Amino acid sequence: MKEATPVTLDEIGSLPVALDPVTAGRMLGLGRTTTYRLLRQGAFPVPVHRAGRAWVVPTAGVLAHLGLDVTVFHRGGCGCGAREDDRKGRP
Repeated sequence: MKEATPVTLDEIGSLPVALDPVTAGRMLGLGRTTTYRLLRQGAFPVPVHRAGRAWVVPTAGVLAHLGLDVTVFHRGGCGCGAREDDRKGRP
């Protein structure tokens, strides 16, 4: 059996708003099989949503479960690159 690769702090800073189950499970130290078994049983340790047949796991829920403050990893702006951070130049 292959162990899940841990997630680095650099990866956390670039995460999207919602995660796929494998990434969320990896962040929680779970393998793919265990992740999907917990999802089917309704026992996944963080809130999840269904989008059609797919599972969607909000990143904020995973970070909160791990005791990490979401704002520590926020780099400013919306992250889409369409506009600059409107807080620049403010105290």
